[in-house]
Amino acid sequence: MMIITTDNIVEYVLKNTELFTTRQLCVEDISDFNPQEEKEGFVNYIYRVYNHEKSVIVKQARPYLKYFGESYTLTPLRNLLEHETLKLRGGIVPQYTPKTFFIDKENNIFIMEDLSYLKVMRFQLNKMMYFPKFSKHIGEYLAKSNFYTSELYLDAETHRLLQASFINADMRSIMENAAFIRGAFAEIDYNTPNKRLLNVSERVWSKEEIILECYKMRDIFMKRGECLIHGDLHTSNIFIDCDRMKIIDMEYTFMGPYSFDMGYLIANFVSQFSAFTFKSNIGEEQKENYCCYLLNTIKEMYEYYVHYFNECWEKDLKEEYRSVKGYKESILDTFLSEVIGFAACANMIRLISLAGYPDYDVMEEMADKCNAQGLSIVIDQFMLLNRSKIKSIDELIHIILDIRKDYIKNTLLK
Repeated sequence: MMIITTDNIVEYVLKNTELFTTRQLCVEDISDFNPQEEKEGFVNYIYRVYNHEKSVIVKQARPYLKYFGESYTLTPLRNLLEHETLKLRGGIVPQYTPKTFFIDKENNIFIMEDLSYLKVMRFQLNKMMYFPKFSKHIGEYLAKSNFYTSELYLDAETHRLLQASFINADMRSIMENAAFIRGAFAEIDYNTPNKRLLNVSERVWSKEEIILECYKMRDIFMKRGECLIHGDLHTSNIFIDCDRMKIIDMEYTFMGPYSFDMGYLIANFVSQFSAFTFKSNIGEEQKENYCCYLLNTIKEMYEYYVHYFNECWEKDLKEEYRSVKGYKESILDTFLSEVIGFAACANMIRLISLAGYPDYDVMEEMADKCNAQGLSIVIDQFMLLNRSKIKSIDELIHIILDIRKDYIKNTLLK
């Protein structure tokens, strides 16, 4: 396997593609984790190759996880699966999918569109930016991606072929553990968390009902092969501006539950809501307005998803299901409760996993950070334990607001 570096990548691109007409190219390594530069890369090696006319991204998967080094082996097959799902999603929702230009299966390299004309959403949310079209865009992206890779639309044989083609066992194993099990990667030397958060997390994870419900959600994640999911859809994998959105980093892709991607993404909005509740360097009115925006985004994401899912159902549902009364309603009822459960698991596990969490890491005052993280954990616990009782997205929003009110009144750390 050839290893691309800043020294040989220009020659590689010129030899294997016709993307550039001149040999005078510049190279930038953009794969390092660096919140100050608004980058959050952990898995692969990524380079920008460009001149005054054009810019592309070259991505290589090596047989290990970049962030942890060669001691953590990982199949480079993820590179091919990411390229394939980018092509597939490009046929379903091209407006939200980066273009791909080249694939080298032997060396686990592909070349794709450079999205530097957009910004990483997570870091823009940290700056209190508003994206009025995002809810509509992500709702459409998720609903159409889910529906058109499901057996609701595909014939059974094609659906089974997708399941067989996108097993992606190594990447699934990471998420099966990292999103649902505390200390799944305890052997890795993470940064030490603040002691207050550690004490809170110890109390949470001493509760048998919390552990049980996390394993129930993990079981759904592992066994429900309904559609081709992104598998790691968080705000660092969304490039955005006021009018456009593109989704990146699909190496975790596999056939999973309809509900996982939205739940995993909503977790970020719960964390941002918790963080902005306690950011002391922002005026109270600004802070409250942004918290309302974050909650309204959760509500609208869900509502747009349902809207587009219904639209796909009416237009392209297989004929054999059209006479089955209550089938769609059953799918959407299950969808909501699972979204809530997945959001809760994703947030709780990351908060106490000892890895960085940029939604909170930008907070300057330790007391503010502790209060924000504590609020999120309280919200997450309630969501996880009561997900089947919450019957609407509006009810969820009201519950989050009530929990915050009670938390500020009774639990606030001074």
